[in-house]
Amino acid sequence: MRSKIPFFIIIPSVLSVIMFMFYVFLGFNHQIYIVHPVTISFFVVITILLFILDSIENLIFRRKLKFLTEEERRKIFEENEGNYFYRLYKFIFHDPKKKSQEVKKIDHGFDGILELDNKLPMWWVHLFYLTIIFSTIYFFSCLFTDFSNPYKEYEVAYQNQLKEIEIFEKNTPQVTVENAFFDQKFVDSGKTLFEENCATCHQSDGSGNIGPNLTDDYWINIMDKNLFKNIFSIIWYGSKNNPTMRAFGQSGEIKGNDIQKISSYVYFINTQLKKPIKNKAPQGKKIIDWDKL
Repeated sequence: MRSKIPFFIIIPSVLSVIMFMFYVFLGFNHQIYIVHPVTISFFVVITILLFILDSIENLIFRRKLKFLTEEERRKIFEENEGNYFYRLYKFIFHDPKKKSQEVKKIDHGFDGILELDNKLPMWWVHLFYLTIIFSTIYFFSCLFTDFSNPYKEYEVAYQNQLKEIEIFEKNTPQVTVENAFFDQKFVDSGKTLFEENCATCHQSDGSGNIGPNLTDDYWINIMDKNLFKNIFSIIWYGSKNNPTMRAFGQSGEIKGNDIQKISSYVYFINTQLKKPIKNKAPQGKKIIDWDKL
């Protein structure tokens, strides 16, 4: 008779295997089924059945003990000595077949090397078996299901991200030219977006490269009487004077909320007292007072 496995080990183990099979065969798009009332009821029924089976097994175990010899019962009690975790520890780390500590010696003879033929530790052997089992399950899961398929994972993650963006945009309307305004809290995030989208032409500090200097009082494009809205309009509609400065907002390349952040950063570096030491030569018309346009 084998050593008895307690119910608090066997039941969670069986339920974990069943949940894993649900996860493998239903796929990533059906994870919601795990919390479905029918699924929960199924697991409750399985748990009850496992408790019943464990009770039946206990009765059978005690019944069989009566028909065993004294020596056989003694061996059973020795195997079940201590709690389950202690027995599990002995199973993993101790080899029951290893009765002595004697090590087999192999004498090469011609080179004078004495080789010790040590047995592998049991924890290593069991770990090796575990890797074989895991790799087998993983291989067939990848072969016949979408489980652990990186392309499928990417597609699902991408679709979920699109849904999240769609929900976010519905709940958070994008800023337009009409309601855009400068906000100091957008300066830092606007700087990051500026460096990602605009620094190639204007430098990260706005001092100008192939594009104009954004920190001086000279402007090539004047689309609004308000400085901040003029900056926002240029990014939104692009520049008629220079096709390289395309309509980021109209084309949808950059969303209105992000344009407001970039515009806040450009407005900040344009109006702050400290200007870059090195900057591009002025271009366009000098404007000191925007309110008088």
